[in-house]
Amino acid sequence: MSKLCVVIKVYNEFEMLEECIKSLENQTTPPDQVIVSDDGSPNPKVSEEILRLSKVNPNLKIKLIRLPLKDKPDLDTVGRTFNEAWFSVKEQDFDYFATLDADTVLPRDYYKSLVEEMEKNPNFGCTSGVIRVKTDSSDYIEDINIGSKIGRKDARGSGKIIRVSLLQQIQKEVFPKIDWDTWINTKAKVLGMKCPQIDSIHMFQGRPTTRVAGKDNFRSGRLTYHFGYNPILLFLKIILAKRKGLVLLRGYLNARKADWRLEDAEVRKYFGWKFFLHL
Repeated sequence: MSKLCVVIKVYNEFEMLEECIKSLENQTTPPDQVIVSDDGSPNPKVSEEILRLSKVNPNLKIKLIRLPLKDKPDLDTVGRTFNEAWFSVKEQDFDYFATLDADTVLPRDYYKSLVEEMEKNPNFGCTSGVIRVKTDSSDYIEDINIGSKIGRKDARGSGKIIRVSLLQQIQKEVFPKIDWDTWINTKAKVLGMKCPQIDSIHMFQGRPTTRVAGKDNFRSGRLTYHFGYNPILLFLKIILAKRKGLVLLRGYLNARKADWRLEDAEVRKYFGWKFFLHL
């Protein structure tokens, strides 16, 4: 039977964590280990809640990783949660490594369904379900990235399941601390694999990413330069950002002035022109 490790990244969201953990406990294919990676939360109640949940859910084998303190959210360092968690279990005998946000709740068959998809499709490097946002006033499928808006739906960060054999092949660069999610999807494609989002499989969030992402167009522009986006893709991102397009462009120019480049030449080449071959 396939072995699964799940890492949950947390920054101050300890109120949401219990429901997320409960959904893991109730999985028909439960994880063999859960790592909760505290991304430097200044609130001491976060670690207290993680330790409490580890005691009341012993079957999940919850392990806490504490990262250096940061006084406020910093999206340029969020990838360190993935980086530290992966390298803490890299030598263990897992088949899949999954990622989850603390505000995500999974239906009972979520991992069972995704593992079945991975087993049926050995060319999948990673995959995920679809985020369904449930609030008091609405219930909708979240759709925020440029690829999905022009016909390409890649695996999402929260709810993603990654083939460990893919991660083991990545030797050139420690996982970027700024956007490991895009980097993993792209490395899968560079290596001839796929990273689809499965529309028939849903997960649930009460806090839409768009509420946060709408304030993050400057960083999106910086990442557009960092990953080496083709000018056509830059133009599309600016258009899709609508009124925030100028903010995105300022971020791009800021990164260009600083020559803030991803070291992975294969990934930069992909966004330079190969992106269009995968639509």
